[in-house]
Amino acid sequence: MAVVELKKVAKVFASQAGRLTVLVDIDLEVADGEFLCVVGPSGCGKSTLLNLIAGFERPSSGEIVVNGQPVTGPSPSRFVIFQEPALFPWLNVYQNVVFGLRMAGVDPSEQQDKAHALLKAVHLSKFAQAWVTEISGGMKQRVAIARALAMDPDILLMDEPFAALDAQTRDMLHEVLEEVYQQTSKTIVFVTHNVREAVRLGSRVILMSGQEGRIIEQFPVHLPRNRYLEDVEVVTIASRIRDKLRQEVLRSSGEEGEHAG
Repeated sequence: MAVVELKKVAKVFASQAGRLTVLVDIDLEVADGEFLCVVGPSGCGKSTLLNLIAGFERPSSGEIVVNGQPVTGPSPSRFVIFQEPALFPWLNVYQNVVFGLRMAGVDPSEQQDKAHALLKAVHLSKFAQAWVTEISGGMKQRVAIARALAMDPDILLMDEPFAALDAQTRDMLHEVLEEVYQQTSKTIVFVTHNVREAVRLGSRVILMSGQEGRIIEQFPVHLPRNRYLEDVEVVTIASRIRDKLRQEVLRSSGEEGEHAG
């Protein structure tokens, strides 16, 4: 069953240079419990697509439906995790995780139970009382994931959440996110520039075009979990996607050159 449906969605921004078309004719369904990864050239509209699903932006045309209801704005059922974890530095790890629950008036004992379970899930139980200024970037992203899950959203929207991290930390967070996904079966839409990361995590990868963002190809990933970046199957599928992406980047560069001429 589709949890997220985009029907003929387009997005156009007004700029000093005129109308900037970012997305065109997007038809997309995301199934319940699917881990969908989105890749494409820089500026192809990946983050705009995520913002539209989140309700931060409205489509210029077309319709976005989540759980059978049109998206008219942000909702706690759709939680966004950004590249920067945006934690509260004046709160410790535990307090950041329970912040949303406390604002929602959840019973303190339930807050505690949820927070301890989630901190255990992201391997941060020993750091519950640490200030966020005292922990690493990778640990901060784990806190952000735990904070998101505390609100029990239907959908996690992740916008290049591991892009700023070193390779070793990113690998560890892949394992943490995969564990969380297997335990919760949340629907996840994950935007990344890293093709192998997309194959390592996703159950499907969509490739977007570089000009007037469109979905140009979809790649199902029928590989058992747990997966690793070095797995031959992961590398093979990622190579196919990367070849298509390279062709798209070259095509887009050629079109830009023609327009400039």
